[in-house]
Amino acid sequence: MRLFTQLLSVAILPLAAISAADPLVRVRNGSYAGLHLPQFGQDLFLGIPYAQSTGGENRFRIPQALTETWNGTRDAKAYGHACPDADPADDALYGMSEDCLNINIVRPSGANDTKLPIMLWIHGGSYQQGTSGLPNYNLTWIVQRSVEIGYPIIGASINYRKALAWVQENIEAFGGNRGSVTIWGESSGSFAVGQLLMTYGGRTDGLFHRSIQESGSAATAWYNGSDWYQPIYDKIVSSVNCSAAADTLACLRTIPYATLYPHLNSSTVGGPGFYPTVDGDIMPAYPTTLLHAGRFAHIPHLYGTNSDEGTDNAPADGTINTAADLRHYLLHRTGFAFPPSAVDRLLALYPDDAASGIPLNTGATTFPELGAQYKRAAAIVGDAFYHAPRLDDARHYARGHADTYVYRFNTRAFVPNATATGDNATVAYLDPAFLPPASKGVAHFAEVAFVFGDMERY
Repeated sequence: MRLFTQLLSVAILPLAAISAADPLVRVRNGSYAGLHLPQFGQDLFLGIPYAQSTGGENRFRIPQALTETWNGTRDAKAYGHACPDADPADDALYGMSEDCLNINIVRPSGANDTKLPIMLWIHGGSYQQGTSGLPNYNLTWIVQRSVEIGYPIIGASINYRKALAWVQENIEAFGGNRGSVTIWGESSGSFAVGQLLMTYGGRTDGLFHRSIQESGSAATAWYNGSDWYQPIYDKIVSSVNCSAAADTLACLRTIPYATLYPHLNSSTVGGPGFYPTVDGDIMPAYPTTLLHAGRFAHIPHLYGTNSDEGTDNAPADGTINTAADLRHYLLHRTGFAFPPSAVDRLLALYPDDAASGIPLNTGATTFPELGAQYKRAAAIVGDAFYHAPRLDDARHYARGHADTYVYRFNTRAFVPNATATGDNATVAYLDPAFLPPASKGVAHFAEVAFVFGDMERY
C-alpha cells in the first residue's frame, strides 16, 4: 500500500494552458511560485520539500526539519523525486532520489486568506512503491468537485508525521485552515492513517482532526522486530563491504546512493520488506493492543472497504484446488502465522460453497482456471485482511465516543476502451465488455478511480 497524490495532467499540459501569472506563497523558509490552471480555476504548488534529504548523514535517520532559508522565489512547478523503491515505473516518472520528502498542494485559485479545510492524501503501495507524482491520484478533480458543491477544500499529498508538522507551520500561507486537517489514505496509505491515529498512544499534537480510511487497518500490516530485520541489515552491510567497520551504520551512510540502491531492492532482500515497527515510542504497542485499550485519536472517522477485497490477495495461480491446498496456504503463505486450530476453525466457518465465496453475486461459478478453491480463499483473505479489521477498528472508535461512519463500496470500475488513437480517441465507459474480469469483482483499489474521477488510469 505506498503513499501520495499527483496531477500528471499538469505535467503534460502545453505551456499555453498555464497562465503567466504564477501564484506566489511565502512559507517559513522562503517563497515559492506555483502554477495557475485557468481552465480548472486552481493553483498548484508541486514538489515542495518538507524535510531535509534523507541521504548522507541523514540516511536511516528520522526525517530532519528544514533549516535552510532563502531570499527570492523558488519554483514549485514540478513533482519531486520518488523515494527509492523497487518499482521502475516510479523512477521513470520523476526519478528516484533520497531527496524525496516533498508535498504537493492543490487549491482553488485566490484562496490565500480563506482558511479552507485540508485533505491530506497518503497513497498505497504496500510500503514498497509509489510516489506523490503518480497519475492515479489526481487532486484536480476532487478539488474542483468540492468547489462545485459549495464546500471548497485544499488538497495535498504527504508522507507521514513530519509532513503534518510542515502543514501546521505553513498551510495558512496557501489559504488553508490548520485547525481543520483530514488525513486520508488507501491500502497501505490507510494502514498509515490507522497508525497515525495510534502514534504515541493516540496523541495527535493537533496535527490532524479527522480521518478517512479506504481499505486498510493499522492492525493488518506486519510488525516485525529485530529478529526479522537484523538478517536483512546484515546482508546489506555485507553486500557493500561494511561488515568490518566499527560502526556499520556510519559506514552505510558513506556509501554512494548508486552503490547502495541495488542492495535495497526487495528482490535482493526478499520477504515482505520494510514495515512499521513497534518501538515502544512512536508505536508504543501493537495496534490491536492500543485499539482495545482506547489509546487512539478520538476524532471523527470514515472507514470503508470494497465488496470483493479478497480477490486482490487470494492466490489466483491455479494452485488452490482442494481443502488441503487451502489449509496449507493459510498456514504458510499469508504471513499471519495462524495456528492450526485457527485455520481449522476458519475452514469450518467458510464452507466449500462457491455461492458464498468472493466475488459476491457470482453464484456457483468457480473460475476453475484460478483454482477450484479460489472463491473460498478470497472470502477468507478478504475478511482477514480488510473487512474484519475494519469492523473491529470502527467498533472501538465508536466505543471511544468518536463519531464513526462506515461504508461498503460496490461498483466495479470500467477499463477504458480506446476505440481510436491520437486526437480522435474516444473511450467507451459504458461497454460492459470493458469491466474488469468477473473473477475480480469490486476489488481492492476499485474505488480510487471514482474518488479521483479518473477512469482512464484504472
